[in-house]
Amino acid sequence: MSGFWKRLWRSGKPAEQRPRRVGDDPDAPFTVTSRKAPDGHPIIEITLGPTMSSGLRRHYAAEEYGDTDPRTIAAGRAHAQTLMKQGEVAEAVSTYRSVLGAQRASLGPNHPDTLATQHSLGFALQTLGRDADAAKVQQEVYERRRRVLGPDHADTLTSGTNLGEMLHRLGRLQEAERTHRAVTESLVRSEGPTASRTLLSKMSLMSAVHSLGDLHQAERLCTEVVAGLRRAEGQRARVTLQARSNHATLLMSLDRVRDALRVVTAVVADAEQELGPRDPVTLHARHGLANALGRNGRTGEAVRTLDAAVPDFTRTFGAEHPLTLAARGGLVEALVADGQRTRAGREARECLAACERALGPGHPQTQQVRALVATTGGR
Repeated sequence: MSGFWKRLWRSGKPAEQRPRRVGDDPDAPFTVTSRKAPDGHPIIEITLGPTMSSGLRRHYAAEEYGDTDPRTIAAGRAHAQTLMKQGEVAEAVSTYRSVLGAQRASLGPNHPDTLATQHSLGFALQTLGRDADAAKVQQEVYERRRRVLGPDHADTLTSGTNLGEMLHRLGRLQEAERTHRAVTESLVRSEGPTASRTLLSKMSLMSAVHSLGDLHQAERLCTEVVAGLRRAEGQRARVTLQARSNHATLLMSLDRVRDALRVVTAVVADAEQELGPRDPVTLHARHGLANALGRNGRTGEAVRTLDAAVPDFTRTFGAEHPLTLAARGGLVEALVADGQRTRAGREARECLAACERALGPGHPQTQQVRALVATTGGR
């Protein structure tokens, strides 16, 4: 028995355990069932799970054809994709790195297939929360695709969009703005200024510009995006609702609070009817509505809006998801503004404990809630 088969057998279900039907344990690498043949002899059946099955195909191809053979590379990519689907992301990263090494040796670092694998590696790293590593990988993919495929190629634009979003999350705002602007300009050339993909890229550019503090340029871009998406996708399309909700947020930043309240009230009504009250787009708009109500002095309505929204955030995202915690922090602010300091203090302490567990004590969101605790007279 080869080393591979020994590892396979050790990782599966031990033979001395009582056999179970296939599917009883979907996480098992393989399952074993037994039955009797008509002549009384036992029949043992081994059914491999998806990860073990794809891993076996990859190992067989490597032994039969070598690591750099196209069949081995294809089997390796398929195995990595299966690992991603099964949630074994760290193993997928390792597999993608191995496949990438083989492709670089056989095809070269600039081959489109090599770059496609490198792009998948970046996505896997991002899924693991390793945004800095993912950005480094995607930066190289984007630059190589620009040279090899051209700045207007669909794959180049996909890389640029992903890179811009990661740079934004990492706080590298000027780089994010430059990247989104380059992608938007390419899309204007290749697909036209009114194409939906161009408008979505412009919305990403708007977000980066907003984060850089240029509110007037951001509002101009957002107005263009909303108008274009209304024509291209419709008033109540998901992407249009997202853009309209972002427009309300920008209006708040510009202290146009009455305009913001008017816009976000309409967004909430349309989103609830089209998507339902618990859809992420709707929840984002409901949170924005509470903020707009508070800024317009309607603090009691803001509290009631968030009292209704926070349970839906919890059911949709989980009790300690950053978006849920942000909604809970917004509720504390609304309670303080409404003069409900006793309840605000209790809610703030509970929210702070959840932030420290989920995000860590040094996270900006945790620090913001800690300041709210102090505001309410807590410790």
